[in-house]
Amino acid sequence: MYQFYSEGFFGYGDPGDFRYFTLPHVLPILLLIAAIVLVYRFRERLREWKWEGRFRYVLAFVMLLAEMSYFWRLLYVGDETGMHSLMIKLPLQICQWGLICAVFMVMSRNDVLFSINYYCTLIFSTVALLMPTVIMRTGPGYYRYYQFWLEHELPIFATFYMMYVHGKRPQYRHIWTTLGLLAVLAAFCAVANARIPGANFMYLAGNPENGVAGDNLSSLLPRSQPIRAAVYAAAAVVLFHLDYLLWKKLHRENRT
Repeated sequence: MYQFYSEGFFGYGDPGDFRYFTLPHVLPILLLIAAIVLVYRFRERLREWKWEGRFRYVLAFVMLLAEMSYFWRLLYVGDETGMHSLMIKLPLQICQWGLICAVFMVMSRNDVLFSINYYCTLIFSTVALLMPTVIMRTGPGYYRYYQFWLEHELPIFATFYMMYVHGKRPQYRHIWTTLGLLAVLAAFCAVANARIPGANFMYLAGNPENGVAGDNLSSLLPRSQPIRAAVYAAAAVVLFHLDYLLWKKLHRENRT
């Protein structure tokens, strides 16, 4: 019998329902870019807007709602395999923690949280946007499609918003703070991957059937967790430094 919550808008489609670099893939990215450009264009007005503080709290609420709705949906619909266990879907992914940091960042305007989002969110969420492997069965006809884009794009938007409207700047020393926090998260994920059958937190376990539904850079790596962790750590060190140098270059050009 047809059930609205599991076979309709809140369910899943067939494999390949979403495809890379089609309009459903490119359009949300273009909308994000347009939103960031508008924030930059009207940054002075936004800074003086009397409702600016409330806007940040609304933004934080929407981000939190996007994250929580992912788990509410899993309770009723289950994951792509039809299982209803939340143990392999615990909030131990980098993008999920980036979103949580972004929620507190926009409410508190904390400099450390901004730097964490600048280094972590702008790198890993951007990769997720370019290769959204987890929604290969959920195109625009399904809720999961919209939840995915909100969950990954809003923290990016929030980071640029804080940069342009509130003048936040990334600090070099916070590269190592971010790397340290990621190392702690990776340690928890390694233990969880070893103890929970089918878990693939931070994609360290390399289980393509439980976390990577399509082509992804992580699919090129061996399934060994130590090797994957070492590769991720090296990539993060390089990318965070490039991210910082890019900001320094752009900031220097804007001042000249």
